Amino acid sequence: MKLPYLKQDCDLTLKEGLELHYRVNPSFKENVELVPAFYNHDIAHVLFGLSTSIEHESLADTRVIFGTNWGLKKYINDYLRNPEALKIIMQIFKEIGYVKGILVSFQSFPNIIRVILNCKKMTKKWEVNPSEELLNTSLDKLRKEYNIKIINRN
Repeated sequence: MKLPYLKQDCDLTLKEGLELHYRVNPSFKENVELVPAFYNHDIAHVLFGLSTSIEHESLADTRVIFGTNWGLKKYINDYLRNPEALKIIMQIFKEIGYVKGILVSFQSFPNIIRVILNCKKMTKKWEVNPSEELLNTSLDKLRKEYNIKIINRN
């Protein structure tokens, strides 16, 4: 399925993009029920135009750390120190293969640098747990307002 939110000028609202994200794989929504921190991670996938491919997961994490007010310390506490989150993450690595997951993450390094540089150019950091108003705003408008450039090439 082609995901329209992967394009810079997507006219879907953030909420519509998130609903589409959950339709692609209903387990994402189930994971949010187990680990509420996944909600903002899923928003990052949509807002920053990233799929859930292995290559894009490291970019989503980088966006969350550098492009939102979540930050590294809180991200680690909310996400990586949660036993349920770790169980889900380890299951994903098991499915794709630990070595492959690590290698693909390293191959994403040039795009990680590009993402960090773009995050530095954002006009403001994205606030986690966005309001209904922001959820109902088009991705195109949000990306222009925050100066977000889609960096999703593999």
